[in-house]
Amino acid sequence: MVLIVGCDESGEKPVLNDELAIEFADLSGTTFVLLKADADDIFQEFEWSGPDYGFDASVTYTVELDVAGNNFADAVIVTTTSESPVEVTVSTVNTKLLSLGLEPGVQVDVEVRVKATVLSSMDPIYSDLKGFNVTPYNDEPDPIFPFPDELFIVGSATPGGWSNPVSVPTQQFTRINSYSYGMVINLTGGQEYLLLPVNGSWDNKYNPPTGGGSGATGSFQPNAGGNNIPGPAVDGTYKIIIDFSTGTYTTTLLTSNPIPAGLFIVGDATPGGWSNPVPVPSQQFTQISNGEFELSLPLTTAKSYLFLPVNGSWDNKYGGTEKLKGKLLKNGDVPGSNTPAPDASGTYNIKVNFLSNKYSLELE
Repeated sequence: MVLIVGCDESGEKPVLNDELAIEFADLSGTTFVLLKADADDIFQEFEWSGPDYGFDASVTYTVELDVAGNNFADAVIVTTTSESPVEVTVSTVNTKLLSLGLEPGVQVDVEVRVKATVLSSMDPIYSDLKGFNVTPYNDEPDPIFPFPDELFIVGSATPGGWSNPVSVPTQQFTRINSYSYGMVINLTGGQEYLLLPVNGSWDNKYNPPTGGGSGATGSFQPNAGGNNIPGPAVDGTYKIIIDFSTGTYTTTLLTSNPIPAGLFIVGDATPGGWSNPVPVPSQQFTQISNGEFELSLPLTTAKSYLFLPVNGSWDNKYGGTEKLKGKLLKNGDVPGSNTPAPDASGTYNIKVNFLSNKYSLELE
């Protein structure tokens, strides 16, 4: 029994109920396919009763969501409220699912629970878990122009000048998502460039209409006449983002290049174990675009690994918390247990994208 300081009108102290529980009502189903067209509809009315603290209390309820079996280690907050029931829209749940690193169009088992908090000095109370299978949708904006399979940069502002075809992977953009590309590149100040969907061809290009922009930002269109995109005024290392959902480009000056010159993999999940330097070329990635690296390698389950920008050095490292797809972390943000290997041993195609800050593994 825990005594609560304070008295009611009779002078008796309220006492905390020692059999606290939250009864979480069943959901409306066990399998859901979320649709963008239903974004504003109500996904679920979450309802619960309790806990009965045995005294008047101002309770904060938090609905939490996580991938099934993760023990809510990476739980996201769906909503916070002071009363039950609470309605949550499809778009809210979809956004929370994507924030967990889940892929649109892919079914996944998740769990939801309710947490009750009354005083900072007291442990929270949790409900039982409600599990369901859900398929999130892609909530990214649609491109206003046809989204090319590849994208390249050419021009006097670039290291390769106007030579076409351009150098790959240096002058090949990296796909960030379903509507944008990005790259980090050294540009010469006061010059120009164009965007090409096909390396080596002048048949099509993306460029600005008359007066379409500056060296920092502006608009572009497919084959918009004879105008080139103006480069920045001064020499430097720049990040260029090409957004096909708005038809705009953005150029940002960087103090250093966040994309490593090379990438290697080390760990007991790999054939080379934790020996560093790692064997090359078997555990050295190939750079396939300006900001993306790829490698096919056998991995052993129930073990772990790291990505290293410099072979033989532990000074910097990259990794994540997910087994197949996740957010790319650096140095101290990488968990102490390193990146977990997939659930099944086998040869995996591994991709590490430094523009989207994501990594993915696919069994070959």
